[in-house]
Amino acid sequence: MRVQLNMTFRTPKLSALTSAALAIPGLAHAELQTDYLYSHYAEGDLPAGNSASGSASERYTIDSHLFRVGGNLGAGDANLNLTLETMSGASPWWVQPDANGKPVQVMSGASIDEERVDIEASYGMQFGPIEPVFKAGYSSEEDYQSVNVGVEAQYTPEGGVYSASAGIGYSDDRIEPTDGGSAKYPDRIRSADKNSLTAYAGLSWIIDAQTVLQTVFSYSLHDGYLTDPYKRAYFVSVANAVPESRPDGRQSWTLSARWRHYLPALAAAVHVDYRYFQDDWEIESHTVDLSWQQRLGETWLVSPSLRWYSQSQAYFYAPYYADFREDGFASSDYRLSPFGALSARLDVRKSLDQHWEVGGGVEVYDASASYAIRPVDVENPGLVEYYSVQARVNYRF
Repeated sequence: MRVQLNMTFRTPKLSALTSAALAIPGLAHAELQTDYLYSHYAEGDLPAGNSASGSASERYTIDSHLFRVGGNLGAGDANLNLTLETMSGASPWWVQPDANGKPVQVMSGASIDEERVDIEASYGMQFGPIEPVFKAGYSSEEDYQSVNVGVEAQYTPEGGVYSASAGIGYSDDRIEPTDGGSAKYPDRIRSADKNSLTAYAGLSWIIDAQTVLQTVFSYSLHDGYLTDPYKRAYFVSVANAVPESRPDGRQSWTLSARWRHYLPALAAAVHVDYRYFQDDWEIESHTVDLSWQQRLGETWLVSPSLRWYSQSQAYFYAPYYADFREDGFASSDYRLSPFGALSARLDVRKSLDQHWEVGGGVEVYDASASYAIRPVDVENPGLVEYYSVQARVNYRF
């Protein structure tokens, strides 16, 4: 279940400085390109000590295939992305206390199997110093459909040392949960809708011949059914778990800064990114991403990176509840809990000739209360650790 907003901040031409410097010769200029990316994502088992059953439990695995084609079309550039995903495994259902009051995770009883198809198209043109891009997309899985549109533009004055970008996107989503309103789950909704609006503005400056700085501010507004219909919250007062409930509106703000510096003597570039997020559910988060881009010879590019993340909790979150809240909200979703995370990634690219490029990567991720900025009184037992591997092939005509 995803909201596709198509509102990622495009890297302006000015901030492509280090990418151009590290580009593998022969692949930088192409009128038509095709890409294929395979990704395998696997979450670690829920430890027996965190499980209400007392046994370890398997979690989600996701296999995805991304096909991309892009190139010149008429007076502009067109891109088309098609993603096919298969998902299986068990997911967190609710958290309840054990005999000692320790929160333990209850997992969904049966393995979940889902498929998702996502298609995105974009078309960009250039009118002097202004480059508008129009986007549209559609995503569908068994219980979820999303339609989205967006437009963004970049302004780069002739001979200037800065570039400005802005954009806006809208998504309309509908959810029809499996077994909604059935005899098995009579308290699960049958269907619901939500919509999202996101806008951003950013600036990029050339500091000197090797350095670029970007700043981006974005705002998002979500309205409608924002609850996860498959999750429940446990109440000690009734000794039972009932469907979780979240507010039907959410506003968030994000401020990002990105620094890129190219080191000619080493044929390398260092990337430093920082992101601050805040919303009216009282979640506040910080993300720091450090990456090193190293060219080896004429055909290799190796990129190790490290990311740290920390967030506070939503105001209505709790592992479990003694009694019902006055506002009626309740969620034990680990994604709304306070926690931190560390992840490490290694990406490798290899040019075979002026047309073909192959590559791949591996990432490991671990979430824990110990990584958070502020002390966490009670760690959610459903926090995730995962690994993912990717392989890709690119062809330039």
